[in-house]
Amino acid sequence: MMRVNRTFSIPVDLVHELRKKHNQSETVTRALRKYLDPSYEHTLNDSTTNMILQELRLRFEPKSPQYELVKSLLTIIS
Repeated sequence: MMRVNRTFSIPVDLVHELRKKHNQSETVTRALRKYLDPSYEHTLNDSTTNMILQELRLRFEPKSPQYELVKSLLTIIS
């Protein structure tokens, strides 16, 4: 695959996060492909779902209507 170097402006905080990645070019390529692909559907993996549920537990009391609603939405989209 042919590659072309381009310069774009992005926020500094994204630069700092991107520096933590092993292969920055591949990370940016994957992100742009997802962004530009209209058929792309975001799916959650188990670790992402667990992280979201942990955050919900901190924000809402377990078994509250808000917690249960978001939990059921996570089930639908994952």
